[in-house]
Amino acid sequence: MLDRNVSTHEKGLQKVIVVGASLSFAILGAIIGSMKDFIGGNAAFEFSYRTVVGFVAGALVGWLLWRLVRFWIEHARKGGP
Repeated sequence: MLDRNVSTHEKGLQKVIVVGASLSFAILGAIIGSMKDFIGGNAAFEFSYRTVVGFVAGALVGWLLWRLVRFWIEHARKGGP
């Protein structure tokens, strides 16, 4: 997927960025899923299945976002429009 001319340091940095962004999105998704009644004025957290679903969905969104960014970078390196 990555160009052969990419250094190992750049590959390592990309992994750190992807993992960090995915973890951040996962935590944000878990927090959103844990909110019990935010609209009603009660900002209490409640651990439930929505917390786990939010965590997994957030991690997936963060990972897919950087996968798309890598695709755009590779496409630009190959001289795409």
